[in-house]
Amino acid sequence: MYRECCVGETKQNITGLTIMDLVTSKKDGLENNEGNNDPTLAEMPSEVENADIDECAVPHNVCSHICINTKTSFVCSCPTGYQLDQNNNRTCKLIETTNQNAMGNCELNNPCEQRCMDNENGSIECKCYDGYRLALNKISCRDIDECIEKLATCATGEMCINTRGGYTCSPQCPASFILDSKTGVCKQAEDPQCQPGYIFSVETKKCEDLNECGLSIDSCEMGERCENTIGSYVCRRERNCGTGYTLDEKTQKCYDNDECALGTHNCLKGYNCLNLQGTFRCNPKPCPPGQKFDRKKADCVDVVCPEGLKPNEVGNCVDIDECKLEGASYCKRHQKCINTKGSYYCRNYVNCPPGYEPTETTGCQDIDECEQGIHKCTNEQQCVNKQGTYFCQCPRGFKHDVPGRCTDVDECFYFPSICSTTSKCVNTIGSYKCECIEGLVSADNDTCTDVDECQYHGICQHSCVNVVGTYFCSCNKGYQLQDDKKSCEDIDECTQFPSRNGGGGVCTGHCINVPGSYKCDCPNGFRLKPDSRQCEDINECTEQSAQCPAGDSVCFNIRGGFKCPLVRCPDGFVRINSSGQNSIRCKRISLDCPECRKGLISRTYNFLSFASTVTVPAPLFSMTGSRLIDKFYTWSMELVSSRALKPGVVPAQLDNFSLEKSRDYSRVTLVKRIEGPQDVVLKLSMNVSSYFKGYEGVAESRIYLYITDQELIF
Repeated sequence: MYRECCVGETKQNITGLTIMDLVTSKKDGLENNEGNNDPTLAEMPSEVENADIDECAVPHNVCSHICINTKTSFVCSCPTGYQLDQNNNRTCKLIETTNQNAMGNCELNNPCEQRCMDNENGSIECKCYDGYRLALNKISCRDIDECIEKLATCATGEMCINTRGGYTCSPQCPASFILDSKTGVCKQAEDPQCQPGYIFSVETKKCEDLNECGLSIDSCEMGERCENTIGSYVCRRERNCGTGYTLDEKTQKCYDNDECALGTHNCLKGYNCLNLQGTFRCNPKPCPPGQKFDRKKADCVDVVCPEGLKPNEVGNCVDIDECKLEGASYCKRHQKCINTKGSYYCRNYVNCPPGYEPTETTGCQDIDECEQGIHKCTNEQQCVNKQGTYFCQCPRGFKHDVPGRCTDVDECFYFPSICSTTSKCVNTIGSYKCECIEGLVSADNDTCTDVDECQYHGICQHSCVNVVGTYFCSCNKGYQLQDDKKSCEDIDECTQFPSRNGGGGVCTGHCINVPGSYKCDCPNGFRLKPDSRQCEDINECTEQSAQCPAGDSVCFNIRGGFKCPLVRCPDGFVRINSSGQNSIRCKRISLDCPECRKGLISRTYNFLSFASTVTVPAPLFSMTGSRLIDKFYTWSMELVSSRALKPGVVPAQLDNFSLEKSRDYSRVTLVKRIEGPQDVVLKLSMNVSSYFKGYEGVAESRIYLYITDQELIF
């Protein structure tokens, strides 16, 4: 037990005083105070005889802050923010920290205007955001005027405009003004909405006075001072009054400009203008108790504090000292109220054993946990009170569970053979019963016999199989049981085993369901394999079933069909066999003519076919030049044509492809899928140069891409 005393030194010096000096004895019901002049000792409880003395309960202020009672003695302690004086081990000294009016916990107490930082010693420290500095009160933050303090970095021709927490650099001429190239002075642009000398405000949606002097767009001469007027300005003989002051022509004295009264301030909504000598300040509007100014909303918002906290004058949550509230009685007469962060607790003056509580007469009595409802018994348990404790008991047929709850004794679990093999054990609350398994009946309420359900006509559509206790129906091949477990329905292999392209999974082509089975069919351009399930592409070119026009056309097989691209070599070129399987090359016959040397060197025709669902990125074509050190190359790619073969198909674009280039190598890669079916033609050019001959010509590759529809993927 401990007792919290007053802050500071005790008025009486009791150093070296033993506990026996503070204890009185009791004889015949009378207090004996001989040899002791302290009248407060007569208020000691009489129960101290033959028991440990609670020195903390003796009203002598043995500790300056917190007294902790121990067996035959006591020790002193200090609250957060204080430390024990090592000279006497009784008094507490304040730990020097910043913001001593705070609780030292930013989560529960935050007096700061912007940022709150927890220190290791339990105190707090206020900090500001970028663009602000801490005020003298170490709580508020003030905006840094980067323009006045020369901290801004604006480019030449820009002017610095201070904002809260920062600054902006704007063109020398403000909005709605243009720079006169002849005079170098900003002049108002033609604005049909406002009269000359006024400017349209986006915030107020009104025409407001234009401060020509402040924006330096006046036409005053040297030696003259510009003074703004509503809708215009005047030029007066210059006398330097400084910013924020106006010269009185009659008295020739400088008077402060009340920007707040004149309406020339730039305070935003939610801020009040405060006039100062030579300037003004925008202060957040004051908020009523319980509210705090929100800079984002520019308005006062309610401060919602956790339980045990309340808003302070700056709108931050601080602790409520419940023990000091007038008219509040949170603790009983034999208890002392101890305030904590966000809460409080009641500490007894008298130490009672566990399970007992102090009485009004400083005695101890048993706590009836059952009656007061402070026990931990669950609803299914019964609370039984005992002296100093209680216990929870379970009714008959139940047992205590590990968490302290009552659970039914499952006889079926603990005694698996309690029922016969033809019956099942059913646990009940506090007992159990034996029931025949499904398909068995009890003739004498003791034994269970099997029932042959298959003897009943029509119980199954196809076949019935009887087993002990039940039966089941089976279906012929190609059929399956319905949900009623009796009827049989045809298995639609085409829909039950779908493939990735939407057709039957049992077929790579088109699946046709038939009663009890299925058959496969292939689309045009395909035929069934010997397994009668898979489709294979017909190569019309090799089987010579393709009908391509005679002449320069070539046959190129694609999935489900073929193409007959026309390959004509340019004049002066001859068609030769290429190393690639799907490639044709045109080579120049002679390079002797001067105009031939810097023209087209060669042209290849390359043919590729792939499905629209190909995985991207997918390399399509590569081109390599000579590795001689005197050769160097430049590469280019262009889309020659893209032709959709079905309505709704989006034609390919050049950005569907990427061209990777190096010194003597290039590669075309498909980076975005192309819808099919459609035909695409690309042209890849390799410009050849050498250090000795200069530009030598260009080698060209025509790439024919045939993209097939997804439906043709098997």
